[in-house]
Amino acid sequence: MRLEIQKEKCRLCSEEQCMNACPLLLQRNALKCTHCNPKEAPCANACKAGAFFEIAEGILAIDEEKCNGCGECIEACPHNAISLNGEKARKCSLCAENDFVMACIEGCPHNALSFKWDDDEFSAVERTIGWRVFPVNEKECRVLRKSRLSIIVKNAGKKFYLLESFPCLSKQEALLLREILEEFRASDFKKHDLKKAIERHCSMKQIELGKEQKEYFLNVLNSLVYGLGPLTTLLEDEELEEIALIGLGKSKPLKVFHRDFGWLDCNAYFSSESAVRNIVNKMLAKSERRLSIGNPRVNGVLSDGSRVNATLPPVSIDGPTFTIRKFHTQKMTPLQLIKNKTFSAELMAFLWLTVLSECSIIVAGNTGSGKTTTLNALLSFVPKQERIIAIEETPEMRLPHSHCVRLSTFEKRGIKMQNLIADSLRMRPDRIIIGEVREKEEVMALIDTLLAGQGKGSYATMHALSAREAITRMKTFGVKNADLKGIDLVLVQKRWTETDLKKNEGIEKRRIVEVAELSGEKNVKPRKLFSFCFKKDRIGKSHPPKKVMEKMKIAFGLSKNKVELEIKKRAGILEEWKTGNCSLNEFFNRLAEF
Repeated sequence: MRLEIQKEKCRLCSEEQCMNACPLLLQRNALKCTHCNPKEAPCANACKAGAFFEIAEGILAIDEEKCNGCGECIEACPHNAISLNGEKARKCSLCAENDFVMACIEGCPHNALSFKWDDDEFSAVERTIGWRVFPVNEKECRVLRKSRLSIIVKNAGKKFYLLESFPCLSKQEALLLREILEEFRASDFKKHDLKKAIERHCSMKQIELGKEQKEYFLNVLNSLVYGLGPLTTLLEDEELEEIALIGLGKSKPLKVFHRDFGWLDCNAYFSSESAVRNIVNKMLAKSERRLSIGNPRVNGVLSDGSRVNATLPPVSIDGPTFTIRKFHTQKMTPLQLIKNKTFSAELMAFLWLTVLSECSIIVAGNTGSGKTTTLNALLSFVPKQERIIAIEETPEMRLPHSHCVRLSTFEKRGIKMQNLIADSLRMRPDRIIIGEVREKEEVMALIDTLLAGQGKGSYATMHALSAREAITRMKTFGVKNADLKGIDLVLVQKRWTETDLKKNEGIEKRRIVEVAELSGEKNVKPRKLFSFCFKKDRIGKSHPPKKVMEKMKIAFGLSKNKVELEIKKRAGILEEWKTGNCSLNEFFNRLAEF
């Protein structure tokens, strides 16, 4: 560890404000101290009074009671970094006695000083715990957003996600943490005894921690024992949608996808493949799946519903990887989707009536476009008393209905989507949700529900960039043209980055870009009802509905004109309701009273 000075910035100051803040009353030349290896330090070797001692691992300080002011250390220092003050030799001890809170750094008005870690310090922390949170000079960055868990900053045109609640550990802190952790795991301590474990170990080793150190030691230990290390904080942040690792080392930091800022580099990285393997297997502790050399690829679900995919070499060429698609407990309502311009109020009102008209709907789109979020919101229009069967490979749907049965595939026991579809038809369902369909078996399972003729509508999501592409994909999987008529609507949702060339910044957007009904006898084709205008950033009508309109007229016993008036009426209601904030359950209850 050492202090680094940016000379150009330092020249801007003539008042030495940094040294005015120094608790040891040092002069500016003290900042030149390179903090030599204690066993080889010329100053310590020259001191005949034995006044030099190692105040922290690798850092020397001078005991003023032993110092006789002979000046031998001053002569021996090749950097002229020691001075005589009050007949006592004084040198920089990096404020080790003050929990490394550097008064000179805080006192510099030009950000000319920074705390630098040596490579061996990095390596020691990496070897000890297998990952590292590294420091970032926030004074050189522009803060874009600050929360309890993190700070999002911009520096040199790039945005970063900084872990606020996790400390940047020194080598001695990492070693101490490992010792306490090993002792805790070998003892009969319970969860609430973590604080006692820290206190007992420090007492035995005659180590005194500062108040701030005690707090973050407790937080880190808690995350290591009962959480997922640095991932603990990332999983708690509701503004993050994805967490990704693309390899080992500082050049490949953790990456997070923020719902407002997109992909950001995090100030944390993994340095050990075994640490990655251990943390992934800890995520999957409640499942039968494990990541290992013999099984270098795994998919699973965390206890909170988040999805995780992880790989090891040779599957991932550049090192271990994992991707966590976070599950958000706070589901978005149709009102929120209107607020953030994913939908227009008119389109949402139209879909409100299609759900009540027992139409079957597929939500298509690219990765991360919000397909599941949209489907979850649309299903809040399903009447409260109806029975819903949700069948998913990865459980993601969270519906407010009390009469909802959730089923999940279990391929290790031979329980596939088709088996559950067959079971669901014996459960007297009103609505059937298939979840995401990606492969032939899943698509055919969806078609089976449509052809069975039971229930009041089936729903699914799939990857496709247009309604036409969705049809082509299903035909590729072997779906017959006549069977496609069982699908009433295809919604296409897209995620893209719109770049502001003046600011050189990208803004993430999610919009419904197409709504089409499937019609035709010999050749089923998509007929666009709504399409998106990218220039105006809004969706508008393309063609009046035919197939869906007939269903609406039958469902409500209304003429075409009166159905259109009902859509306008409900669009106005949604516009009125969107001004307030309400949860999905609150919105659902409001619909029940409508």
